[in-house]
Amino acid sequence: MIYKKKYVKTLIRKQIKGVLTSREAGELDACRMIYTHDEIQEMIADVLLSMEDDELSATPLDGWKPDFKAIIRKAEKRSRSGQSLWRKIGWGAAVFLPILSILFYWYATREQLPDFLHGPCAGLASDVEIPVTESIVSLRWGDTAAMQVTGRNHGEVLHKADVRVFKTEEGVLQIREVDDERRAGESAGGIAVATGRQQQAMVELPDGTRIRLNAQSTLHYAPGKEKAQQIKVRGEAYVQRPNETNTVPLIIGTSNGFVESAHGDFALLSLNNLTRAAALDGELSLHANRRDDTVLLSCYGAQGSITTHATAQKGVFKDSLKYEGIADTDAILVWTKAVRTYKDVPLREFVAQMSFWYGFRVKDYHCLPADRRITTTVCYRKDKEAVFAAIREAGVLLYESKGIISFCPEEAQLPKNMGTMLASWK
Repeated sequence: MIYKKKYVKTLIRKQIKGVLTSREAGELDACRMIYTHDEIQEMIADVLLSMEDDELSATPLDGWKPDFKAIIRKAEKRSRSGQSLWRKIGWGAAVFLPILSILFYWYATREQLPDFLHGPCAGLASDVEIPVTESIVSLRWGDTAAMQVTGRNHGEVLHKADVRVFKTEEGVLQIREVDDERRAGESAGGIAVATGRQQQAMVELPDGTRIRLNAQSTLHYAPGKEKAQQIKVRGEAYVQRPNETNTVPLIIGTSNGFVESAHGDFALLSLNNLTRAAALDGELSLHANRRDDTVLLSCYGAQGSITTHATAQKGVFKDSLKYEGIADTDAILVWTKAVRTYKDVPLREFVAQMSFWYGFRVKDYHCLPADRRITTTVCYRKDKEAVFAAIREAGVLLYESKGIISFCPEEAQLPKNMGTMLASWK
């Protein structure tokens, strides 16, 4: 208590009024060992100035008299030094406040990334794409023939009637057409490039176009077919066109239509009954199988889709062609990054991307809360258990059985035979 000046002033007031007890007198003596002479004098002056005349004792105060001159000198000195101090504080604030504001803004808005110094993504920055040099890719031709291309394979890896495939040191699979003379007498059915779980591939077409395939995606290339059927994509792809202005338009077929690119890069999602594309540079158009009109995507981030629906008439389907506005291109291409950072994204979208990469199937996305969001970072080399842990941290329980994931609370045990459902970026 004697370390609080308010309590010391109470003791001084009691001493002046002559009601100080022996214990309190001992405390007041101890105060003289804690506070300086000037501080004691100042507290005494404060007490005297606050007391009424009838509170002052008529008896002498043991010969004590306040040193009013010293108190006045001390007060004047404190006043002058206080003004100087506040002036210095003002100048300091004028200089350092802008700097502190900048530092605070940087701290609040900087990208929060976990420490990957010693993890599986050690040394990889957030903008580095997944390396394709270490990928294992399947090449298929004919009805059943297939082969795997690993990171150790380089040079020519496949030579068929209509195409040859080379693999560069950078892991790019280059498709080159065989001239007409060498095709004679051989069937020309084309080839398919397919990726598995946690694998990506970079395919270079004869015109220089590069297509990055996400996990569980397939590119079919058959130069002997008609233009709209030569190239088909199933899954997710990032298409990068050559910079030459005289490049021939590129047509890529999907399950329910095709996209035609005049020039520039674009993102493509092709699933059963769904095609979605977003322009990243240049322009492209969407064409549905059951419609004559098209949707033109001509500005950065413009996105459109083709959706196939069953009608009331049995066996009859209808296509819907839609312009969907401007998309977040960083979110669309996050799957290409080695370190994927998700900031407050819908949990359904996150689960859909992870199902592509890890190959697990989701029974019913409607059991995921539509308003639930997630913020996390995923290293492409991590196993799916790390993703499941992130989902649980977002407050959602999940059940796994034989590669099938359910978010429905009532289903801890899932049926063995379950169809696949992959959601799509919106």
